[in-house]
Amino acid sequence: METWSEEVYFVPAPAKQNLAGIILSCGIHGDETGPIDVLRRLQTGLHNGTLIPARPLLLVFGNPQAMRQRRRYIDSNLNRLFGAQAASGIEAIRAEQLIEACNQFQSRVASIDLHLDLHSTIKPSYIERFSLTPVQSNGYPDCWQAALSQAGFGALVRQTRRANTFCQFTHDQLAADSFTLECGSHQAGAVANNEKLWHWIIKLVSSNRTLSKERSAGDNQSHLEQFIVAEEILRRSDQFRFLLDEQEPNFTWHAAGTAIYQDTDNRLSINGERFSLFLNSKVAVGQRAGLLLKRFQQ
Repeated sequence: METWSEEVYFVPAPAKQNLAGIILSCGIHGDETGPIDVLRRLQTGLHNGTLIPARPLLLVFGNPQAMRQRRRYIDSNLNRLFGAQAASGIEAIRAEQLIEACNQFQSRVASIDLHLDLHSTIKPSYIERFSLTPVQSNGYPDCWQAALSQAGFGALVRQTRRANTFCQFTHDQLAADSFTLECGSHQAGAVANNEKLWHWIIKLVSSNRTLSKERSAGDNQSHLEQFIVAEEILRRSDQFRFLLDEQEPNFTWHAAGTAIYQDTDNRLSINGERFSLFLNSKVAVGQRAGLLLKRFQQ
């Protein structure tokens, strides 16, 4: 195991085959301790030799200073700085380090098959564990749906607007299949003790097969509910306020005509059924205050 930067580790595969690599990350938000505990457990197994990876691995603990203080971030949201211009502060420096590490990893492997960025939600969710995929440059393939379902994820959210997230960067620049995995609520134990997730990660690290091939021929069924982002809620002024309870659980259903928020003179009422996700009015002006989802029709 090689240390490439603070809390960034390269683990080569023992075989000398030219295999595709995977990236596993957590702690992009330093207070999401559950996913950090999961990957610490993985790091320990890799370090003491009880776990032997079958293909190259880049293991990333995203924001060490925020992790030490158990804060979401120090200066700014790290997950908005991968490709952002004119950013400054601790997180901006860290984003540059992680981009450099990913580029170095790409130079050491045949390709990068997969990036899983583990997170946990601040609020509870009606669908406890779910995945988000960044905007896809070539459409949304469905080959990985069964694998995510097997790992215990109940929904997949398809994003429709590019943002400077870690997963969008690894998809756009490294051609990885990239997923943000919301592994449960902020309670550390609820995530760290999720054995289904743990065994799935071990299977990924221990296999030289790609995510899309991790299902058997007789296990093609996916139980994922699928959503697509219908509206991104941006806080455009200090007058922004939600017109509903922003503490409601993620995936709360709202009927057509429901008033969602008001900002200066603008008031949004939805024109079809929607499901709310990540509502948070306390973000900075110009930042995303939440998402409104609709069911994805294939």
